[in-house]
Amino acid sequence: MRFQYLGTAAAEGWPAVFCDCEACHRAAELGGKNIRTRSQAIINGDLLLDLPPDTYLHKLQHGLDLSAVRYLLVTHCHMDHFFPQELTVRGSCFSPVMKSPEMDIFCAAETAALFTRCTNHEIDGDSAGAIHWHILRAFEPVRFGTYTVTPLPASHMTRGGENEPFVYHIVDDAGVSVYYLHDSADYLPEVWSYFEKQRPADLISLDTTNGGVPTHSDWGHMGAPQVLEVVDRMRKIGLADKKTVCVMNHFSHNGLCTHEELEALANPNGVLVSYDGMVVDLAPRA
Repeated sequence: MRFQYLGTAAAEGWPAVFCDCEACHRAAELGGKNIRTRSQAIINGDLLLDLPPDTYLHKLQHGLDLSAVRYLLVTHCHMDHFFPQELTVRGSCFSPVMKSPEMDIFCAAETAALFTRCTNHEIDGDSAGAIHWHILRAFEPVRFGTYTVTPLPASHMTRGGENEPFVYHIVDDAGVSVYYLHDSADYLPEVWSYFEKQRPADLISLDTTNGGVPTHSDWGHMGAPQVLEVVDRMRKIGLADKKTVCVMNHFSHNGLCTHEELEALANPNGVLVSYDGMVVDLAPRA
């Protein structure tokens, strides 16, 4: 499996769109891995994780052929993870030639409803290209292509105070497993119970929005101190072992730490820090 981080920032990007703070100035001055676009990832060139406003930029930056994307998983409907209007230029005169004319989208009902509200397209129609929508339910695996996806409930608040529905556990048919755990504070008890029953993961990507700040935000995010505690617990229950690649991801400028400062927190504990464009190649276990 080829897993690539396309963007690694929280909602505002880093440097943030409208911000003049010291953390944003430092990132701009340092450049390189400190420049972060909104979070997105791609697996094997045909499975997209989220559709943020920076998707087109990611296509250009990383040389992606998005016409070949067959599947899209949307973790939740916050704007930095789902920009529904982008789908209206898929197909028809906007993109008449595509390697994969069909696209299957897997998401929560709230996400599909947002698409309808924002675009005036019904999810059971083909007006936005040959798109097929699939509504996910917590803990119910779905299989498509070479993948199996199990959606897990997240501890991540909406403006209305309700939990956003999902984070994802993704497994391909060769048995390589990726846990893409964004956006969420520490996991719900039923999610930890699920983790305890699984074999060791190959890649675990963990929300680190708060960076070096140790407190949880009201919207349900973690910082590096919480991530290290979670990784330690995952190792104790057997979800992570010596072969598991654990990665901090999804960073806000409010977390203050530069990429190098994050690595100083993470690397001694056997945890990597993501950056835009980072590739992780995963092979089936012997």
